Amino acid sequence: MVNVLGKNSRMEASQNNLDVSESLDRSFNFSEVFQLVKRSVRTSIGRRRTGLMLGLADLPDYIGAFHQMGSNFIVMNRSLLDQITHLAKDRRYINAYVFYTLLHEYLHTLGYADEGDVRRLTRQICSRILGPDHPATRLAVDGPAVMFPEITFQHHGESRSRRLPKFEIVREFEKEYRSYVA
Repeated sequence: MVNVLGKNSRMEASQNNLDVSESLDRSFNFSEVFQLVKRSVRTSIGRRRTGLMLGLADLPDYIGAFHQMGSNFIVMNRSLLDQITHLAKDRRYINAYVFYTLLHEYLHTLGYADEGDVRRLTRQICSRILGPDHPATRLAVDGPAVMFPEITFQHHGESRSRRLPKFEIVREFEKEYRSYVA
């Protein structure tokens, strides 16, 4: 079982959490949200990685996003994101969904392969960093279908196609890169 490891004093952690929550509410793009995801993970479990890319693709609705182990890509479901964008009460809920989804997949990029462990760790980090009542924490606990009951899920067979899904790379997703040349 995976547990969040706290490294900050209570006062530092409380201020950091407030900063992350307020910054998340004010974020306007994937890169801003992802920087908060990385900061939250580094604060919570002391791990990080750079050089990741984000792609958007029309995937079956029951797949929110995925990361192929060993790759540097996170792929988020564009059609599900579009539905949530239209159903969300305001930007806070959209950002919460993006945070929750990117956090989950970022943990996979760090080598956490077991889905149950990643879900538990996602809930723990969201709760610790954003608080138990934040929409991202509620998403991590209950899932998108509870927060957004109007989401329509296509039957698995209806979404299959012989064509590859339209794929878009999000530019300037991660601004922190490490050179492999010393």
